Amino acid sequence: MSTDTTPADADRESTSTSTSTSTSTSTSTNQLARIAASFAAGQVSARALYAHHLAFLREKAGLSLQGLADQCHYEQSYLHRLETGGRLGTLTVAQALDRYYGTGTLLAGLWRLAKREAKRAAGGLTALEAAATSIQEYALTTIPALLQTPAYAEEQFVTTSPQSPEVLAAQIDALRERHDRLTESTPHPVRYRAVLDELVLHRGARSQATWDGQLDHLIATAHEPAVTLQLLPLHAGPHDLRGPLQLLSFRTRSPLAYAHGTLTDHLTDDPDDVEELSRQYDQLRDVALTPAQTIEHLHTLRTTTR
Repeated sequence: MSTDTTPADADRESTSTSTSTSTSTSTSTNQLARIAASFAAGQVSARALYAHHLAFLREKAGLSLQGLADQCHYEQSYLHRLETGGRLGTLTVAQALDRYYGTGTLLAGLWRLAKREAKRAAGGLTALEAAATSIQEYALTTIPALLQTPAYAEEQFVTTSPQSPEVLAAQIDALRERHDRLTESTPHPVRYRAVLDELVLHRGARSQATWDGQLDHLIATAHEPAVTLQLLPLHAGPHDLRGPLQLLSFRTRSPLAYAHGTLTDHLTDDPDDVEELSRQYDQLRDVALTPAQTIEHLHTLRTTTR
């Protein structure tokens, strides 16, 4: 029997392939629209949906994790963490799996939703701080928000993002509430450690009175039982951290790392990222002045500004 393909057969096959591709793209677009609506309504986590779809598609294809790893050339442990939500991974991985499963842009779209979700959570940093049991922070250019006086904070707000007097007052009030978590007046003060780059102290403030008040506040806060303050001297040399960083720990969820950038901020709970940033932070802490030396240095600096 001849197995030659006739022009009519080829046309049908081409039409079938085109229809299949179109249907796949249309289906993924429709699915993504429904998912986006659920996500916007706050009914489900985009990250959880992404992880669920990764596992569902693999199982539907009849593949084990090792089988998928062999096919796509990603480590089995890495794929497992994507499917369980332990990692979000990269857009490149989502796009590669879309191609493998023939799901159009479904996984890439879900990944983008999950990334957007993380950025939105970064906007709720105050809420995360309120839930944290410990916060470790590295400050490179300015005094950390949790250690700022209202006068210093107002100078920062006015300089970087001018607002109406009403908005500015609300920002200052919110900052005061955040400060309360560091003091003994709070039933369960957060354990707080800050490593201040010496550059912060050299920069000071525009108003001498504001800076004097800020130094006094740093000295007073450094004596709080839940607070550890360390100065990273300029002679400590180069290090890996290129910008401000916060590491937050919680009782009921995995740790977070929040890296502040000039144009964008990055919030992650990826275990590998958090571990690496924690390692870099620990290296800074180890070469910084001791808490006692830091307080002494602040006293000296305060005396010389009088």
